[in-house]
Amino acid sequence: MSANAFQMITERVGYFPGHVNVGLVIGSTGAILIDSGLDTQTAKKLKKGLDAIAQPLCAIIQTHAHADHFGGNAYLLGCWPQAMVYAPPLEEAIIRNPILEPIYLNMGAEPPSDLRNKFLLANASRVDHLLPLEDDIEIDGVPFSILSLPGHSWQQVGVVCDDICFAADSYLGEDILDKHKLPFLVDAHETINSLSKLLASSYKGYIPGHGPYTTSPQGAMNKNIDLHQHIYEQIEDLLQEESTLEETLARLCERLHISIENASSYVLFRTAFMGYLIGLHKQERVAYRFEQNRWLWRKSEFAVQDGADGAER
Repeated sequence: MSANAFQMITERVGYFPGHVNVGLVIGSTGAILIDSGLDTQTAKKLKKGLDAIAQPLCAIIQTHAHADHFGGNAYLLGCWPQAMVYAPPLEEAIIRNPILEPIYLNMGAEPPSDLRNKFLLANASRVDHLLPLEDDIEIDGVPFSILSLPGHSWQQVGVVCDDICFAADSYLGEDILDKHKLPFLVDAHETINSLSKLLASSYKGYIPGHGPYTTSPQGAMNKNIDLHQHIYEQIEDLLQEESTLEETLARLCERLHISIENASSYVLFRTAFMGYLIGLHKQERVAYRFEQNRWLWRKSEFAVQDGADGAER
């Protein structure tokens, strides 16, 4: 992202493209950002962009509480302390207490120093208003629709303004997806449901958190669904023989040509793997039991699969 490198889509809606896309909406008294990127470096570029168009920051809408989406808040709020921050209820707790992210990734235990990096631990930010999970709101004279899009995170939301949908991390752009052999999520079942919800929508344009703006997102969304279903099938195949979580994760990584070389990668892949297992378990495609102090998983003999449209919910 270079300074001032924002792109307008409608008269008042645009975005700052980058590793994490940051939405831009021009309100009655200033700019509204949708997410704020990874860190202070990103936030400084956002500030230069807003200064170039003489727009003070009046609000930040958070789609979810991952460090790469709210890490710029602290710097921006230092520049514009009057700006209001909006976030979904559960995500709000993490944004105010960022240590919760490495804590939950470390299964609730005290996170070691290797998990205390800017990708997993952002600077804390206040949150002034809780977002509804599915409703219309108005901020600085601008109407927004909030969409519930859980799965990648527990209460992730999408944000729609002027018929442009900021889809957060509900799906990845096709080129980005090719690099993600095991995409991060907390519930694959809800992820597919959220994708199906977006596929049924007909907004003029879509901006994912990672990937290009498009007016035709169906190909990327279907590719995301296909990958999730492929991972489901790989796990089911591995669980034809009963196995522990650790053993199955290691074998899945081998199949997907993943090499885990540090603690951050390990906890992210482990959480994603559990998210797929939970999705399969919700569909009764896998089952588990305990024996000799081990948590054992296996493919269910009575698997009931969702259709591609995730209509079971």
